[in-house]
Amino acid sequence: LRKADLEINTAYKTVFRSGKVIDLTAKEYTLLEYLMRLDGRIASRHEIVEAVWDVNFDTGTNVVEVYINFLRKKIDRQFEPKLIHTKQGLGYFLNVLPPA
Repeated sequence: LRKADLEINTAYKTVFRSGKVIDLTAKEYTLLEYLMRLDGRIASRHEIVEAVWDVNFDTGTNVVEVYINFLRKKIDRQFEPKLIHTKQGLGYFLNVLPPA
Protein backbone atom coordinates (compact mmCIF):
# COMPACT_ATOMS: atom_id res chain seq x y z
CA LEU A 1 0.00 0.00 0.00
CA ARG A 2 1.31 3.46 -0.84
CA LYS A 3 0.20 7.06 -0.32
CA ALA A 4 2.68 9.78 -1.29
CA ASP A 5 5.98 8.73 0.35
CA LEU A 6 4.28 6.47 2.93
CA GLU A 7 4.51 2.77 2.14
CA ILE A 8 3.23 -0.30 3.97
CA ASN A 9 4.57 -3.74 3.16
CA THR A 10 1.62 -5.85 4.29
CA ALA A 11 3.48 -9.14 3.85
CA TYR A 12 6.12 -8.11 6.41
CA LYS A 13 4.00 -5.57 8.34
CA THR A 14 6.64 -2.88 7.87
CA VAL A 15 6.10 0.83 7.33
CA PHE A 16 8.35 3.32 5.54
CA ARG A 17 8.11 7.09 5.13
CA SER A 18 10.56 8.70 2.70
CA GLY A 19 12.48 5.42 2.74
CA LYS A 20 12.90 5.52 6.54
CA VAL A 21 11.57 2.60 8.62
CA ILE A 22 8.81 3.69 11.00
CA ASP A 23 8.46 1.49 14.10
CA LEU A 24 4.83 0.97 15.06
CA THR A 25 3.10 -1.13 17.69
CA ALA A 26 0.74 -3.84 16.44
CA LYS A 27 -2.32 -1.66 17.14
CA GLU A 28 -0.77 1.41 15.47
CA TYR A 29 0.04 -0.72 12.42
CA THR A 30 -3.51 -2.09 12.25
CA LEU A 31 -4.98 1.42 12.49
CA LEU A 32 -2.64 2.78 9.82
CA GLU A 33 -3.33 -0.10 7.44
CA TYR A 34 -7.09 0.37 7.95
CA LEU A 35 -6.88 4.10 7.15
CA MET A 36 -4.73 3.46 4.08
CA ARG A 37 -7.13 0.83 2.72
CA LEU A 38 -9.96 3.40 2.88
CA ASP A 39 -8.12 5.34 0.14
CA GLY A 40 -8.97 8.80 1.47
CA ARG A 41 -12.48 8.03 2.72
CA ILE A 42 -13.37 9.40 6.16
CA ALA A 43 -13.74 6.82 8.94
CA SER A 44 -15.81 7.66 12.01
CA ARG A 45 -14.62 6.77 15.51
CA HIS A 46 -17.25 4.02 15.56
CA GLU A 47 -16.01 2.54 12.27
CA ILE A 48 -12.42 2.64 13.50
CA VAL A 49 -13.31 0.96 16.80
CA GLU A 50 -15.20 -1.81 14.97
CA ALA A 51 -12.35 -2.38 12.51
CA VAL A 52 -9.34 -2.06 14.81
CA TRP A 53 -10.53 -2.92 18.32
CA ASP A 54 -12.73 -5.62 19.83
CA VAL A 55 -16.46 -5.44 19.17
CA ASN A 56 -17.09 -5.16 22.93
CA PHE A 57 -14.71 -2.22 23.22
CA ASP A 58 -15.85 0.71 25.38
CA THR A 59 -16.51 3.47 22.85
CA GLY A 60 -16.71 6.03 25.66
CA THR A 61 -12.92 6.21 25.88
CA ASN A 62 -10.66 8.47 23.83
CA VAL A 63 -8.42 5.61 22.69
CA VAL A 64 -9.02 6.37 18.99
CA GLU A 65 -7.85 9.95 19.46
CA VAL A 66 -4.84 8.75 21.45
CA TYR A 67 -3.78 6.28 18.74
CA ILE A 68 -4.35 8.82 15.95
CA ASN A 69 -2.04 11.13 17.91
CA PHE A 70 0.57 8.34 18.25
CA LEU A 71 0.43 7.80 14.47
CA ARG A 72 0.73 11.53 13.75
CA LYS A 73 3.86 11.70 15.91
CA LYS A 74 5.45 8.82 14.03
CA ILE A 75 4.10 9.30 10.49
CA ASP A 76 3.60 13.07 10.13
CA ARG A 77 5.65 14.99 12.67
CA GLN A 78 8.99 14.93 10.82
CA PHE A 79 7.60 14.69 7.29
CA GLU A 80 5.73 16.66 4.64
CA PRO A 81 3.08 16.49 3.40
CA LYS A 82 0.94 15.68 6.44
CA LEU A 83 -1.16 12.62 5.67
CA ILE A 84 -3.40 11.96 8.70
CA HIS A 85 -6.29 14.41 8.92
CA THR A 86 -9.35 15.09 11.06
CA LYS A 87 -12.70 16.10 9.60
CA GLN A 88 -14.43 17.81 12.54
CA GLY A 89 -17.49 15.90 13.68
CA LEU A 90 -17.01 13.15 11.08
CA GLY A 91 -13.79 11.27 11.72
CA TYR A 92 -10.30 10.68 10.36
CA PHE A 93 -8.75 10.04 6.98
CA LEU A 94 -5.36 9.51 5.39
CA ASN A 95 -4.67 11.43 2.19
CA VAL A 96 -2.53 14.08 0.55
CA LEU A 97 -4.40 17.38 0.71
CA PRO A 98 -3.82 20.09 -1.88
CA PRO A 99 -2.01 23.20 -0.57
CA ALA A 100 -4.35 25.71 1.06
